[in-house]
Amino acid sequence: MSAAVSYERVRERLDALKLNAALAALDRVLEAGEKEERLSVEILDELLGTELDARFERRVHTNLQLSGLPATKTLEDFDFDAQPDVPRDTMRELATLRFLHQGENVLLLGPCGVGKTHLASALSLEAVKRGHRVYFLTLHDLVTKARAARERNRLENFARTLIRPELLVLDEIGYLPLERDDATFLFEITNKRYQQGRSIILTSNKSFGQWGDIFPDPVLATALLDRLLHHATTINIRGESYRLRHRRRAGLPSATT
Repeated sequence: MSAAVSYERVRERLDALKLNAALAALDRVLEAGEKEERLSVEILDELLGTELDARFERRVHTNLQLSGLPATKTLEDFDFDAQPDVPRDTMRELATLRFLHQGENVLLLGPCGVGKTHLASALSLEAVKRGHRVYFLTLHDLVTKARAARERNRLENFARTLIRPELLVLDEIGYLPLERDDATFLFEITNKRYQQGRSIILTSNKSFGQWGDIFPDPVLATALLDRLLHHATTINIRGESYRLRHRRRAGLPSATT
């Protein structure tokens, strides 16, 4: 079989196998391999590596689109000097994603505007970049989606959406009290993720002692906290709101609402 026929057959088979990145790189890799007198196995290794890298990038892009992340915040963007209550070393450790591999939770507590969502988003983005599936939503969105799914008899499907990702992020817990059905659904999701060793990042403007104000049943609140705190890192942020600080520096009066 001539080299030309073999070349065309390789192209056809790469196309049939949908190895598009390897197909696009074929000529370049073959030319470099010939110049550098590489072994056939080395050329094959580079082609397969190119394909795997491209597939990983597509996976990351898709996961980012599906994650619901509000913005691409990073830890490098976070102003640790403005929020000294946020331990840098702890955040660097969390950014290794060891907590995710060990099925542990991250709980970020503090008043509005101190950077809780930024930190949750930054850890979520790091997880996406490393190929993990992430689902990020506020508690308000969770309640709204759950009620709509309940009306359409699709609550189990929505529950699977919340249980399946390696990382679930629940933002802004505590800004509104929960009705019993919503609180029960949140507990069920948390309990199933706990049983499966899947991590949750949670942000709240309420201390744990105030969670009785959010849930209609204090027993349910206690049971939920028990599962969240069993394997968890908790960070309490008591600093001043970024927005209030910026208004003051700009000479503007503080908002009254």
